[in-house]
Amino acid sequence: MSLLHRIWTAVRGGEDPEALREEIRRLEVAHASDVEALSQRDRLLRMMVESSPTAMVLVGETGVIVFTNEAARELFFEGRDARGENFLKMLAGAAEPLRRALASDTDEIFTFDHEGGPETYHVGKRHFTFEDEPHTLITVRHMTHEVSRQEILVLKRTLRIIGHELANSMAPASSLLRSARQMLARPELHGSLEKALQTVEERLAHLQGFLAGLARLGQLPRPKKRDVAWPEFLDGLRALFPDAVIAPPPGGTGWFDPAQIQQVLINLVKNAHEAGGPRDTVVIEVEAAEGGVRLAVLDRGAGMSDDVMAKALVPAFTTKADGSGMGLTLCREIVEAHDGRLRIGRRADRGTVVSFWLPSRTPEPPHVRARLTLSGVR
Repeated sequence: MSLLHRIWTAVRGGEDPEALREEIRRLEVAHASDVEALSQRDRLLRMMVESSPTAMVLVGETGVIVFTNEAARELFFEGRDARGENFLKMLAGAAEPLRRALASDTDEIFTFDHEGGPETYHVGKRHFTFEDEPHTLITVRHMTHEVSRQEILVLKRTLRIIGHELANSMAPASSLLRSARQMLARPELHGSLEKALQTVEERLAHLQGFLAGLARLGQLPRPKKRDVAWPEFLDGLRALFPDAVIAPPPGGTGWFDPAQIQQVLINLVKNAHEAGGPRDTVVIEVEAAEGGVRLAVLDRGAGMSDDVMAKALVPAFTTKADGSGMGLTLCREIVEAHDGRLRIGRRADRGTVVSFWLPSRTPEPPHVRARLTLSGVR
């Protein structure tokens, strides 16, 4: 029985009024408790947002500011409350890197000089609808110290890798050259001289390949993404790998740099051929996945141990006698430059699968360009 019906029944004398009043008091107390709990959660949420070091600006469809937190007020508005003003119009006098980052379709990291030094920021944008009106949450996070620390860590790691490879190649080469000098003075050892010099040549060739791989990583151009028809792209792979089994193409088109992604697949198929299994058991799969497409190269080779799998993506790590250890690293760099992810796993029976996910081209909502393109604001 509903409360309204019970009240009507009590008025007509069908229920004890005192019991009804007690029930109403209980409901009032419960309602007040719920309101207080909601109020406490609201205050906690506001406190969390206000204390966040990330600047947050919430704007409506036309760029009018709906909300700012303390970090945003300090960063953009000299500490004042700017609600009701047009954020995009206010950016006309901002630094060009910030305007360019906000006009981008994706999250951006940008750097500009400030008081004699570079300052690095991350700009993120999230679009959603609230009360039937499109909104954009703009977040700006100061990253100068984090980036500097990461640059130093990467530099140290790179130097360790280079030092390790130099030591692995130069130490035995130097030792063999000293031995070769001694062999020259002893005619009975001249037969071993050619082998020693051949080993020196092999070590120097390995070092040259390693340094060339590092150079390619440093010179990797930004991907030139475009719509790619799957049948045409997979036909190019069939011409390169006539023995491989290539799955049927998915529907639609891909969104990537075809030359770079083809290079990734060439490297992965080459690894699959060298894994020890029959060449005609190598499989190339392409299938639609959530938010994009998944490509994979599968082999029936010996597979990887846990230790090898853990180190497979470490630059310069290789189990091949003549390998540089840069192939998978280059593949991962290309995939991540496409905003994708690369993974290595084991097949159920035997062998290895190396797969990578690439995002699809995300259509821009009709209202996004009007809000984020500064030249379009009036």
